[in-house]
Amino acid sequence: MSAAVLAVLAAFLVAFQATNAAFSSQTANTANAFAAGTVVLSDNDSGVAMFTTSNMAPADTATGCIEVTYSGSLNANVRLFGAVAGGTGLEAYLDLEIDRGSGTCAVFGTATAVWDNATDGDLGVFLAGATNFATGRDNWAPTGGAPNDTVPYRFTVTLQNNNAAQGGSATIDFTWEAQNI
Repeated sequence: MSAAVLAVLAAFLVAFQATNAAFSSQTANTANAFAAGTVVLSDNDSGVAMFTTSNMAPADTATGCIEVTYSGSLNANVRLFGAVAGGTGLEAYLDLEIDRGSGTCAVFGTATAVWDNATDGDLGVFLAGATNFATGRDNWAPTGGAPNDTVPYRFTVTLQNNNAAQGGSATIDFTWEAQNI
C-alpha cells in the first residue's frame, strides 16, 4: 500500500472515531393500536316475511310486527325504507301505518308514528319517497356500546275500496339501515 492510501485511511478512522463518540438520547411511544367501531343491525324475522296475505277484500287489514335490534359499538341513526320487489302495482291501493314502539311486539309500549297514511300517503307513496338511508323514515338513534337496543315496528296495511285494486298484487321489501353518527 502506498503512503498516500495509508494516510487517507488513517484520516478516515480518526474522523469515524470522532463522530462515533457523541452523546445521545431516545424516547419512544410504542404499541400504538387502532380498532374500528361497529354498526350492527339485526331483526327477529327468522328469514320469514312479515306479511303473506291473499284474497284481500276492500277494508281488509293485515298487521305485522318485527323487532329490530342495534348492537353496534358506535352511536347510530336508524332509518326505514322500502322497494317494490314484484307485483302489478297493488301498493298504490294499500293504506299504510308504521309505528315504532318502546317495548316488544307482544307489549308494544308507547308508539312513535313513523308513517301515517292520513298525512303521509299510502304504501306506494312510501315506496316512492323512502328509497334509501337519506330519504328513509324514522330517526331512531340507539346508543353504541350499550346492551342490545331492541324496538318493535308495527305495520298496518289496509286494502282501499277501489275497484282498480281488484286482482292486483305487490311484493315489498322493507329495509332498516344504521349509520354511525
